[in-house]
Amino acid sequence: MTSEVIAKATYPGGTAVTRRSGTDRVRAWIVLLLCALPSAGLITVLLYGLGRTIGVGVPGMLPVAWFLVSAVWSVVCFRGAQRLPRVFRLRQPTAEEAGVLQVAWQNVARKADVPAADYTLWMQEADRRFVVPDRMITVFPESLRLSPRELEAVLVHQLAQRVQGRAVFWQLFFRQYNLPVVWIEHALMSGLGLVAVGEAIARRLPERSSRVFSLGWTVFSRILVAFPAVATATVTIGLAPAVLLRLVPEAGALALRPIADRFEYRSDRIAVDLGYGAELGGVLQHAPVPPTQTPLTLLSVSLFSSKATPDNRIRRIRDRLDELARRWNSPMR
Repeated sequence: MTSEVIAKATYPGGTAVTRRSGTDRVRAWIVLLLCALPSAGLITVLLYGLGRTIGVGVPGMLPVAWFLVSAVWSVVCFRGAQRLPRVFRLRQPTAEEAGVLQVAWQNVARKADVPAADYTLWMQEADRRFVVPDRMITVFPESLRLSPRELEAVLVHQLAQRVQGRAVFWQLFFRQYNLPVVWIEHALMSGLGLVAVGEAIARRLPERSSRVFSLGWTVFSRILVAFPAVATATVTIGLAPAVLLRLVPEAGALALRPIADRFEYRSDRIAVDLGYGAELGGVLQHAPVPPTQTPLTLLSVSLFSSKATPDNRIRRIRDRLDELARRWNSPMR
């Protein structure tokens, strides 16, 4: 018995499955604010201190000015996303790609009971962890090599992510507002070659020693690249508050990761309930393992991009399929 047959017998219709709930909205805003506000507090203190150092008449004007610049940039990107696809590393599909995508998307929209014409389809050239407006559905070119049902499963998952609510505009805003400190620390990490050095040493060690070394090296690297931000903030608020301010974003991100992963699991569940459980599991099983994301991205809102492993997602997909199968096979009352 296929997952599609089970889904038809057990789920209450596409509209009910893909309806955005109040819980989804609240969870999205909690994750966004707890991920972004600590980092925003750090950059605000740094900009205020910079304003005092360079002799700005009202030091608070510097963070206010950056706030306005970030807001304008976010509005431009959000409102003009379809006219500025290169900002998000997107492109329009070719005629051949569009033909394949449209057939798959029409099937998905019909099963999910959403207006197909309300969404546009785009090819994603690179994973920049940027979010696009909810009415834009993106897939990687490699997805077109999948079977028709697997391609539909990928599109269903994309749709499921959007119906849960992602606070797209505010994700864009906080990414821009937090950008200076994220960029500086990322540049230090890359420029000093800390990741490459750590990986080169870890490969030469036994497995157990390699894990211990990697953990210690990660901690050392993050302390090293965070030193400029801590030193700068110390001038304004003192050493202890500066250290705490720099640690809060990463500590909060670790605590919030399970909540963020629930978005991914719920998207998978929606795909299962629409009859694409087996196909989505197959896509995950054969997908390449994504590269490890540098911990420095925790300074911004990248935690919205779930780090759930394919194995964990596949296990939950199987659990949901088993649950639907038991419901199908339960005796009639």
